[in-house]
Amino acid sequence: VMKILSLLGLVIKNNLVEGASAHWWSQRVSAFFLAILFVWFTFSFGNIENYEYDAVISWSSGILNSVMLLLLSIAMIYHSSLGLEVIIEDYIHTRKTRKYSLILNKAIHLLLAVVTIVSIFFISMGSQ
Repeated sequence: VMKILSLLGLVIKNNLVEGASAHWWSQRVSAFFLAILFVWFTFSFGNIENYEYDAVISWSSGILNSVMLLLLSIAMIYHSSLGLEVIIEDYIHTRKTRKYSLILNKAIHLLLAVVTIVSIFFISMGSQ
């Protein structure tokens, strides 16, 4: 615990949460939450008796499962957006193309997040 607090103190003291280092930290934190949420998903989804449509809809309609699926989905979309941003910044060298690629990356991931949130909401409310 002391090592973690010491590391957090170093980060805050040296103001390492700006620019590239903030992006780096965001990737690590989202990867950490993805790992935890994926373990939950693996065990929870693995406990479904059969994987027919009605059983999966019933499983995903539960409040806890809906919230956890939402968290998992948003974390995956966010982590994907961060990763593609790094790839675009590192490998697209034309300034104009890089700018539009970054905008397209954010727009697609935002659309994906909205569709995911709406879909999970409708499933959890029983609409199909």
